[in-house]
Amino acid sequence: MPPKSSCRFTLHLLLIALALVFSAPAFSDEGDAPISIEAIKTFSEAYSRIKSEYVEETDDKKLVNDAIKGMLSGLDPHSAYLDYEGLKDFGMATGGEFGGVGIDVSLEEGWVKVVTPIEDTPAYRAGIKTGDIIYEVDGVSMKGVSISDAIRRMRGTPETSVKIAVLRKSEPNPIDFVVVRQIIKNPSVKYKLSDPEYPYLRITQFQEHTGEDLAKALKSIYKDSKSPVKGLVLDLRNNPGGLVTSAVAVASAFLERDKLIIYSDGRTPDSRMRLFANPKNYVGDEAYDYMRDIPAEIKTVPMIVLVNSGSASAAEIVSGALQDHNRAKILGTQSFGKGTIQTLLPLSSGSAIKLTVAQYFTPSGKSIQAKGITPDILVNDSNDSGGGQGPVIRESDLSHHLANPNDHDRQTSERTSNRSEGISKETKKQFADASPYESGTESDYQYTQAVNALKGMATQK
Repeated sequence: MPPKSSCRFTLHLLLIALALVFSAPAFSDEGDAPISIEAIKTFSEAYSRIKSEYVEETDDKKLVNDAIKGMLSGLDPHSAYLDYEGLKDFGMATGGEFGGVGIDVSLEEGWVKVVTPIEDTPAYRAGIKTGDIIYEVDGVSMKGVSISDAIRRMRGTPETSVKIAVLRKSEPNPIDFVVVRQIIKNPSVKYKLSDPEYPYLRITQFQEHTGEDLAKALKSIYKDSKSPVKGLVLDLRNNPGGLVTSAVAVASAFLERDKLIIYSDGRTPDSRMRLFANPKNYVGDEAYDYMRDIPAEIKTVPMIVLVNSGSASAAEIVSGALQDHNRAKILGTQSFGKGTIQTLLPLSSGSAIKLTVAQYFTPSGKSIQAKGITPDILVNDSNDSGGGQGPVIRESDLSHHLANPNDHDRQTSERTSNRSEGISKETKKQFADASPYESGTESDYQYTQAVNALKGMATQK
């Protein structure tokens, strides 16, 4: 162990460096005051106490990283610190292929929650459901861990197994699953011709190539359908969002050129955007060639968009734009309500922060933050989580969610919790049990109602 004098000297240098960084005048274009000396002093005192008196010797890098994580977690539910592995996981998710068990997760009050199991993956086939809490991975508790740490434990070499214990309502004890990892290929666009006149098109997430994949799917639909396409069902249920550019590319496929899709407002010039329907601005040249070949009638064919409480962010950008321009009717239940935009800001260490930089608005000027998209046609399912697979959790339920900017109270919202350590009654109440159905088929009640609504539109003409 290095001598105490050496540790004190290292700590002294570190605190000086932190003070220099934090005390540098940081005026924004709105005239914010620089960080106060009192704030720096408080941080330095706490840091010094931890270094000198904590029961175990602590590493400077860990303390700084944890401090950054703490700052970001206190801002809003979507700002986060990403270390090297976390950045790699983020890239894999937006790229559409990764190794693991096949679940999308979020963090809720210290628990890692299943947003949705990706269809036809090991986790989906094993029976893990939306709303489940990841309680343990290979015997290690997931209480209080970061999303990146939880994902890292579940990912691994294909054909190796991982034991995942989940909490679920109506079950008194954790449920154990042994899941064999695979290379997860998660195509973002799928379609079915359950009713050839009213094809079903599903977007699971807005990834890098979603615009191109959509164009290919639409061309295949028109090629494979043996009947004239009279209407289209676009399923955005349980779509957690993704890349804003891909959302704009998708909306551009269904809207006339140069229609406003979203605009955003933030503190910096880069965060203030107005994005219009022109896929050439949001996809590469090869992808644009695909999108340019989409049948022209796709701009006018009657549409129903399916949403639910799991439809978030980029999914709400698309549904909000199509609704505001009267291009499609929205059917289902109130969407998640994530009306903010995050960007990755690299740090010199090779890590990055995912920071909320703007709130966005639909073409008519509405913010859906903590409110969501209101369907034109309200159709409940057995449980509002896309397939009746879990409890209703929305942005307004998350701790530290930002208030809607159209409301008078624009402060960060708080939510109290009486949850205790371990498996409490409150924890168990949060999770639901339900049976899945096959989306885009007759067993999918909201889909069948969408088709009926489209047929009704055709009759009224």
